[in-house]
Amino acid sequence: MAYNLNELRAFLAVLDEGSLGKAADRMNLTQPALSRIVKRLEAAVGEPLFERHSGGMRLTAYGKALAPHAQLLCREEKNARDEMNRMRGLATGALRLGVTAGASALFIPKALGGFLDKWPGIAIDVVEGIWDELATALDNYQVDLVIAPEAPETPSIVSARDCTWHESMNVVVGTGHPLQGNASISMEALLAERWCFVPQRTEPHNRLMSLFKSKGLALPVIAVSSTSIPLLKSLVAHSGFVSWLTRPMYGAELKAGLIRELRVDGLDHERRFSAYHRREGILPGPALRFLEEIRGLAPAITTE
Repeated sequence: MAYNLNELRAFLAVLDEGSLGKAADRMNLTQPALSRIVKRLEAAVGEPLFERHSGGMRLTAYGKALAPHAQLLCREEKNARDEMNRMRGLATGALRLGVTAGASALFIPKALGGFLDKWPGIAIDVVEGIWDELATALDNYQVDLVIAPEAPETPSIVSARDCTWHESMNVVVGTGHPLQGNASISMEALLAERWCFVPQRTEPHNRLMSLFKSKGLALPVIAVSSTSIPLLKSLVAHSGFVSWLTRPMYGAELKAGLIRELRVDGLDHERRFSAYHRREGILPGPALRFLEEIRGLAPAITTE
């Protein structure tokens, strides 16, 4: 069955607004005109898509089945139109990124700088979060790419090929911390320290706990949990906390002499990052070009 995109857009407008009146205003149509468009789509489908009631419009089972496909078709049509306009010089495009804290510390700023040198007209929107939040945003088309620590692929999300890099993780303390002068420290000695770290459900937290478990040790008690890397660094530098971070996160504080790295047997770890996109559909042009930037930059970051 062939679907008319204008009818699908009208269907989605009613779905989003919840009423014919609001949807008609959004589409600059009269309410009777919009009602006729929706009825044409229902006739093409052969089933009612909405239940009309006093509170507005509610999807039927057939409407619920059609909705995700209509959303995908309209998004892909917009992506194709934007790309054609870009090729004709009529549009600049937009890049919507989801990033984790580790990726945003060094890699993403470098990648965005190089990207904008080549494509100065692209508008960029970056959202920071943890993997679960960003994966949901990717599934819901709120972002086009997610840059995050390596994670299992899902039925809807896949990692981009040749877009991976590594960063070393180190135990860090503030200058003057009692452990700072030791040549080598055991993991067991860290159990008595006051830890600050990212929350449970995050990849670094799970990794740290698994490393202690693998040695048959008790788990470190995380006194302060936060997704805020600036807060974690400040706790380490000024309040006597211990943490486990990738070097790009605290590079400036290391150079300034505020933070020191500890040599801890068993906690040397290379963290692997990758870029992720939806398994289905066509990536917008700006996202494809940003993946090219990552592929060019990743080897240099890995070897730094």
